[in-house]
Amino acid sequence: MYTHHKFDHEFPEGTEPRCLYWICSTPRSGSSLLCELLCNSGLSGAPTEYFDREQMEGFARAWGTSGFAEYRAALLAKKTSPNGVFGAKIHWGQVLDVFADQDLGEALPGARYVWITRRDRVRQAISWDKAMQTGQWASDHAASGQRPVFDFDRIDAAFREIERGDAAWEQYFSERGIIPLRVVYEDLVSHRDRMVRSVLAFLDIELPAGFELRPPTLRRQANLRSTLWARRFRRLRRRHGESERHGGQTRPGPHGPSE
Repeated sequence: MYTHHKFDHEFPEGTEPRCLYWICSTPRSGSSLLCELLCNSGLSGAPTEYFDREQMEGFARAWGTSGFAEYRAALLAKKTSPNGVFGAKIHWGQVLDVFADQDLGEALPGARYVWITRRDRVRQAISWDKAMQTGQWASDHAASGQRPVFDFDRIDAAFREIERGDAAWEQYFSERGIIPLRVVYEDLVSHRDRMVRSVLAFLDIELPAGFELRPPTLRRQANLRSTLWARRFRRLRRRHGESERHGGQTRPGPHGPSE
């Protein structure tokens, strides 16, 4: 089970970080899968959402830190792998929440940027909505038992939030002259070993002889319901004259709780 990014895991302290990197993402983009694979490599730290408010508060309590500077120092000390690599994942919404007045480059000077996106934003939005309904954000999380129901407006809101997040990341990189390594979820799923090796190469991490990538413990959560919802959502958008990238302001009426 992928636990090395949680409270029960710390690397031995005393390693000075020589390589810092961000996994830049929007929710349900495949970022957790990428982070698990990188963590399981044993060569690239233990990236996760260290700058999510709830996680920050939990780690701060566990480590007895006060304020951002102390938290950051403890984070680098405890989550830098023995080869000197530290990584963190951050969604665009967390940038706005935690770093509204600070550049990410100030928090992690000299960091490199890996940007993961998903080609199929409809499926991404559906995954996000289902997770919010059921409380099951990963395959190893216990579900609330609530049966998810289709709601066009809710999925459409998630879709548009993903669009805004991807556009904001693109603008962020452009304004700062940053060229991130692009990772696409669908390619990561199809060519897992090749894509992870490309990230490790981007970070200038030397692979030991005989290196083999460990398989992930996280399992794909999409199912037939996801496929049916995606077809229904696209059909409703077409019916109301909307495309997946550009649309008007019209919305269909309530669709009830049916799937």
